[in-house]
Amino acid sequence: KQWYQRRVRGQMCRKKADGYFRKQKSNFVRLKMDIKDIDVTGIPDVDAYKKICFACKHLCGGATDMALVSAVQSAQLRETSVLIALCCHHLCSWELYTGKDYLVKLFKPEQFYTLSSLSAWATCFKLDTMEVDNVEVLNNVVQKFRENPESFIQGEHLVLDRNLQWYIGRCAKTVLNDGRAQFMLNHGFRVQFYRYVDVNVSPENTALLCFKSAAAT
Repeated sequence: KQWYQRRVRGQMCRKKADGYFRKQKSNFVRLKMDIKDIDVTGIPDVDAYKKICFACKHLCGGATDMALVSAVQSAQLRETSVLIALCCHHLCSWELYTGKDYLVKLFKPEQFYTLSSLSAWATCFKLDTMEVDNVEVLNNVVQKFRENPESFIQGEHLVLDRNLQWYIGRCAKTVLNDGRAQFMLNHGFRVQFYRYVDVNVSPENTALLCFKSAAAT
């Protein structure tokens, strides 16, 4: 079955994948450009294909949002699917973030950077030293914070239990991901999150899957 692949890369890379795909005799072209400038509908020969799949990794921060916008543009003309391994939410920007309509129902726009910064707490600890899978431990810490937040204050500083910091970071990531999912839902995509590896293997373990058929409106 014929298929066609274009890889978009904005930074230097070793291009090891290029040789692999050429050995597979696949139609393969690498586009080196800033992802914000890509318009899938303008890629030569793309009209010959009825389906397009966005398979993405290391699209840090706003790069993920730019890919989602590109997928929405593609879906206007053909069946489009998306698979993005989500990461680096602390690099998100309000200007590029696709989930604004969802987020303003929960937070003020000026709180966005606080939210994105808090998401870093989900990845800044060694998970093997924490009881991240122990729901009871996490619930106890969260309940303690709700009942007596002053107990977490020492002088002028807020001192949080590391489990609570990790939990807050995961919640921040979830909120940012949900906004992106709502953006895709609003454009007629079916959306699902998938955790593809255990959190103790990698804290960046969530993928966003989206699909829209050519006939969907």
